[in-house]
Amino acid sequence: MKTVKQYLASDFEAVTEIIKEHLNPNEVLVNDKSYELFISGGKKIRPSFTLLVGKLGESDKFPDVLRASASLELIHMSSLVHDDIIDNSELRRGRATVYYEHGYLQAVNTGNYLLSTSLSLVSTIEHRALHEAFSKAIRDIIDGELFQLDHQFNAHQTMDDYYRKIYRKTALLIELSIKMGAYASNVDQRTLDVLLDYGYHIGMSFQIIDDCLDFIGNEKTLGKPKFSDLENGHYTLPVLILRNEDPDFRRKLEAFDGEEEQLEELIEGLLRSDAIDQAISISNSHIREALTAIEEIEEPIRKYLQEIAEKLSNRLN
Repeated sequence: MKTVKQYLASDFEAVTEIIKEHLNPNEVLVNDKSYELFISGGKKIRPSFTLLVGKLGESDKFPDVLRASASLELIHMSSLVHDDIIDNSELRRGRATVYYEHGYLQAVNTGNYLLSTSLSLVSTIEHRALHEAFSKAIRDIIDGELFQLDHQFNAHQTMDDYYRKIYRKTALLIELSIKMGAYASNVDQRTLDVLLDYGYHIGMSFQIIDDCLDFIGNEKTLGKPKFSDLENGHYTLPVLILRNEDPDFRRKLEAFDGEEEQLEELIEGLLRSDAIDQAISISNSHIREALTAIEEIEEPIRKYLQEIAEKLSNRLN
């Protein structure tokens, strides 16, 4: 049987053409940077979900699924540009970020341009529930970005605060990807509910793994410097686990204000502990829940959803 990449190859060619048509470089900085971000790659996970779910519905609706898939990739790209502003990031996918290279104003404009292009694509799909889900998700994603900004260097945030952040940062967009594919192709509600359960757990696992990779990943693979979350005051699951278990680490975290010496002490404490292993275990439990949720989804879609889940969980190896 084909891999998911092979199975969706022709569909992604069509999605790519749709995006290129809307991001045609024209020597205007915002357009050109948006196009560069698109062609620089990325896993294209979210549009993969839209395409796979769309194949469970009515085949004559698939052109709408393709446009929905393209819009999801654009909104994801928009969120990356805005994240780079919040995180003061120098690199994205191994390249200088728009924010680092051209400043705050151009980065904001680029993110907004990608978002408005995504909205333009969505408007061509005639489906009220799809439009409502899309607009609500955008609002919730922005709320999540503001919530993350408000909690920078907050050593007293709760685990619930962390899970709320990563849900809005990652799981919500994966759920939206599934909804878009389902609504665009008229997938039945029972199937959609099952797929949303899968999407929630995949999204939570995906972000927890990302948070672990910030400590133990390869910078070339990550496309950004290691330890950047901690350095920027974004306290992820391994940090919060160790904070709750180790009073000395907690005191150091409460005193942390971004100084390099303080950062090194925190990193050293984390790498000596088993907090990252505990976080990985929580991520793996979400993967198991995701796989259980789709046991009754028809083949070959179930097989490809399983493949994506397994690939995501293996990123740490």
